[in-house]
Amino acid sequence: MIKITKEVIEECANNMMFKITDEELENTLEEFDSIVKQMSFISSIKDIEKQEPMTFPINEIHSYLREDVPSETIDVETELKMVPSRLGNQVKLPKVVG
Repeated sequence: MIKITKEVIEECANNMMFKITDEELENTLEEFDSIVKQMSFISSIKDIEKQEPMTFPINEIHSYLREDVPSETIDVETELKMVPSRLGNQVKLPKVVG
């Protein structure tokens, strides 16, 4: 496995045409170090290759979903009468992200 160094991260960032700050570089290096340690721990588990890979923790992924039953929709004007703020035919929401 390739050792993840600052130079490798900088080269990848340059190849993807990203500008990466020293702080981002350090954070990325720490994250890769954590991932490599976790992978190393997992590979150290005895007979791990005999285990079936798990792609999802629950066998029946959709068991909790209801049946999709078509129903009547609300008229646009009726719905827009119920909202506190609108912009044309759209519901205007407060800004969430800075």
